[in-house]
Amino acid sequence: MGIIVLIEPQAGHKPDLDGKTWVIAGLRAVHAAPSDPDTPDDPADRTFCGQDTAPLERHSYHPDSPGAHWYPANLTPWVCVGCDTALRG
Repeated sequence: MGIIVLIEPQAGHKPDLDGKTWVIAGLRAVHAAPSDPDTPDDPADRTFCGQDTAPLERHSYHPDSPGAHWYPANLTPWVCVGCDTALRG
């Protein structure tokens, strides 16, 4: 199972993740979702905390080594506690 990192933007904010120009002030939370079994490059319908993935933006981060955090270190303050707990459990 792959893990896909997703960004929940603040209401009315549309991050430009490809251009890396989104502003952290527009960030509500960082979520994780399993990859879709039929399309592994896409997230499943729900995050690990149960949120719908459709309105979330995909982040390009992938852990670079075993034991690495599932999320980018610079986004630690915004990590979804529900997703993090589910992944650690």
